[in-house]
Amino acid sequence: MSVSNITQEDRSLMSNYQKLVYIIPLICLLIIILCSHFVGNILAEEAIDKKTSEKQQYIIRQVKFEGNRLLSQKQLSSLIGVQPGENFQKDTLEAGIFKILDEYRQRGVFFAEIRPRFEYPPKDSSLAQIIVTLQIRESRPLKIGTISLEGNKLFTEEELKSELRLQAGDFFNDAAFNDSIERILQLYSEHGHPKVKVSPVNFDVDEKSGVVNLKLMVDEGPLVKISEVQVEGLQKTKESVVLRELPIRPGDIYAQEKIDLSYQRLNNLGYFYEVSPNLLQEGAKPDEVIFNAQVTEARTGRFNGVLGYAPPTSLDEKPQLTGVIEASESNLLGTGRSLNLLWKSGALDLYRFGYEEPWVFGKPLQIGVEFSSLKQTEKYTDAVSKERSGSLIIGTKLIRRLEGALALTYKRIDLPAGMFLGDNSQSGVKYGLKFSLERDSRNYYLNPTGGRVDKIALEISQGDFKLKKLWLDFNQYLQTWKKQVLAVGLHAASVWGLNIPPTELFYLGGANTLRGYNEDWFRGPRRLYANIEYRFLMGRTSQIFLFLDLGTVSKIDRPNTFESLKIGYGFGMRLESKGGLMSLDYGLARGDSALEGKVHLSLGTSF
Repeated sequence: MSVSNITQEDRSLMSNYQKLVYIIPLICLLIIILCSHFVGNILAEEAIDKKTSEKQQYIIRQVKFEGNRLLSQKQLSSLIGVQPGENFQKDTLEAGIFKILDEYRQRGVFFAEIRPRFEYPPKDSSLAQIIVTLQIRESRPLKIGTISLEGNKLFTEEELKSELRLQAGDFFNDAAFNDSIERILQLYSEHGHPKVKVSPVNFDVDEKSGVVNLKLMVDEGPLVKISEVQVEGLQKTKESVVLRELPIRPGDIYAQEKIDLSYQRLNNLGYFYEVSPNLLQEGAKPDEVIFNAQVTEARTGRFNGVLGYAPPTSLDEKPQLTGVIEASESNLLGTGRSLNLLWKSGALDLYRFGYEEPWVFGKPLQIGVEFSSLKQTEKYTDAVSKERSGSLIIGTKLIRRLEGALALTYKRIDLPAGMFLGDNSQSGVKYGLKFSLERDSRNYYLNPTGGRVDKIALEISQGDFKLKKLWLDFNQYLQTWKKQVLAVGLHAASVWGLNIPPTELFYLGGANTLRGYNEDWFRGPRRLYANIEYRFLMGRTSQIFLFLDLGTVSKIDRPNTFESLKIGYGFGMRLESKGGLMSLDYGLARGDSALEGKVHLSLGTSF
């Protein structure tokens, strides 16, 4: 089987042919062992066929289990799939018995026997009911005796055994055995041998002693190199722009980790709507493979509009509308350069422009500039503070998945006298130096099913406002069931210093922090909040979800004292296609009625 069949499934881009090499012999050996012990005892075929040949339909009156010790009655009942009151179906019962035997096998009991017994009503009875009794003989669980390996040269037998999840004396377990083989395959793939084959050549089982001795044959295969690195399907993006982002080059020794990282990187660049997981093809020689990424380009230009609506909470209060308009291009002219414009209206009015050059001097060095203008209006006095700023941002990749950035910032802040901090309020300038680190291991940034994003940032400023600011952000994504993901975000921020202007405080509330509350409704020198979402994935980039938000800010005059915890909850959806995005959140604050929720609607188009 060719290397082109390597896909991103059970293990990222693990070769399917590698799995078949050890799974097929194992299955054959298990069939030989197991068939002789329990297949003949699965069903009393003659008894069933003799009665059912009368074409009489029976109703199951009761299902009983005898002789079971390892599995409880409740566990067996859930596995058998046959319930009292149902019509008796031979195939259903047979499938249930196989499930029970499989469960025993997962627990190391390979020689369990199940004999069904049927109690039929008398011939003169008008009741067509039967009682099914499953007589179970639980054999002794198999234990590992000896494990030996042959054919290995690159690694010693001790090194390979250290990768095994099964050791001498352990109970034999199918899942642990398969995982052990996977770990050996992974080890070889990380050291240039993706065509390694591991086959069980001896599966010696002693039923009386309950011991199984394993012998594994290792065919290491050739040392494989990457002969070519290609990208197919590009229309707008220059090939060199994509290739420079990948950690592999022609002539590199094959390393599975780099292949996996390349696939993740292609997905997270934001240039492509789809990336085929079939990345590898056979080369011209047995010791060569071709890295050939097949992609479908996305529309990287976006125009989004967000509308927030909060109904009035009293008769003399007006409903509150907030809005955000954003235009961005993340792959300008196919060069990877990014450009964005943002306008936001609400408690904070914001205008922002940003541009980033992703590669400078042929190195992964990002240089960006950002300009913004902010106006903050006091809720009760209508006093206005303004801030105008400019930033120069320099970033680079430090190590795998870890990026660092340094930002130089200039801000001009104008405050009305006595607005916020009494007689100490002032207007002035602030010079800031901000350092940040970010680690991103998400498997797909738009709709992750695994991985996390961690970010820490520290800013020190001088000038008329001598401040220190800290940000901590942690986001984790865990797949719970098929197409279901739990997303958890934890966020903290703090500012220290004298004469803290209101534009330097941290705000809480709205679509990005605390849904169920008005946009930027709370503020303080300290901020803590958490977002918990349970997502149901509807497609590669679409989802519906339930959410719970919790957050608080500290008091302005007492920074170490926090206000009461605010709780928001609700539901939302993100629906995206090649042409655009629709996002909707409906959030309720604690104590709100169902009709008092806050609506956050975002409509966008791609170009």
